[in-house]
Amino acid sequence: MPKKIESGPGKIFLSQIITPDIGLDNSDKKILSKLSEVSDSLKNWKFNLAFPIVCLSDDEDKFILLTGLPIYEAAKKAELEQIWVSLISEKQSEAEKVIEQLTLQSKLNDKVIGSQDIKDFLNFLNNAKSPLTKIRGIGDKYAKKIKENGPYQSQEVMQKKLGQKLSMNWFNAYREWKAKS
Repeated sequence: MPKKIESGPGKIFLSQIITPDIGLDNSDKKILSKLSEVSDSLKNWKFNLAFPIVCLSDDEDKFILLTGLPIYEAAKKAELEQIWVSLISEKQSEAEKVIEQLTLQSKLNDKVIGSQDIKDFLNFLNNAKSPLTKIRGIGDKYAKKIKENGPYQSQEVMQKKLGQKLSMNWFNAYREWKAKS
């Protein structure tokens, strides 16, 4: 019979969190570029939406940070005293097994795509005047392929003609581009 592992949300003080010796450095520019944006929203809202995962440590009132170092760093930068975490009430070796399952489950927890979003994207692909190459990942070669394989009546048809992963990457890039426009 598998061991029952207790887990749940909780709000703890940043001073109670033990972080790994590695910190964020300039090598991960993508994360660093988002850090200020997240820090600003934490400063305004006074709470975090994504929960880092912590587990028990040998110190009675301390917790080891297992995931969410950038969120922790953004909270420090925002000068929050506390953040919400998901606490696994086990020591690190056992908690890391839970992290493996979390990683697997989180892949199944992608943002739900609204039907209007897909319709907008299909209209964009089907419109001969759409600036396809403005979308990250679509160069001249792919733009030509998109135009040649159209029209796209549904998400399923689009994915069949263009490939599931590639077309969804373009869809996400399209939403980012549209949000900036």
